[in-house]
Parts: sequence; C-alpha cells; structure tokens
Amino acid sequence: MVDVTSGDVLTALLFQAGGGLILGFAAGYALKKLVKVVLLVLGVFTVGLLVLAYYGIIAVNWDKLAPLVERVLTGAQATTHSIQSFVIASIPFAGAFTAGFILGFKYG
Repeated sequence: MVDVTSGDVLTALLFQAGGGLILGFAAGYALKKLVKVVLLVLGVFTVGLLVLAYYGIIAVNWDKLAPLVERVLTGAQATTHSIQSFVIASIPFAGAFTAGFILGFKYG
C-alpha cells in the first residue's frame, strides 16, 4: 500500500488550483478577444445586408433567417450545459479555472 501524506495531497491540490487558474485566465482572455472579433464580423455582415437590402441589390428573407439564428443560439445553450456538468465534476480545478477565466475575461 502507498502512504499518502497530507503534504502530497496539498501539493496535488495546489498544482490543480494553480494550473486551473493559469489555464482559466488564458481561456478567458482568448475568449474575450474572440468574442470581440466575432461580434464585429457579425455586426459588419448585418449592416452590409441591411444596406444592400435598402438599395434593392438583394432581397433578404428575414423570416427564414430568424429560425436559423434561433437554432444556432439553442446549440450554444446546449454546449453551455455540457460545460457546466464538466465543471461540477472537477471542483478544485474548476474553481480555480473559473476564477482565472473571470479575471482573464475582465482584463482581456
């Protein structure tokens, strides 16, 4: 049988928490930058569609576009729920990751 000391447990816990904090910060920082770029592209695309539709160059079928957007948002919501269950399964890493993610998203 292997003897496990409290120092070994503390070291493992600090390693998980430290790694989670660093990875969380990096993920939050990167996600904030990615969200800014995606929102900019979507905004330019939407304005472009509106301008082209206004001048009669294209005809946008908004009734068909709305359900497509709703399906994308529903898929994103389902992904959020699966991430949430993963976070609950690994509490020490997830707690530090969440703290780092929030800091990275705030300062990103």
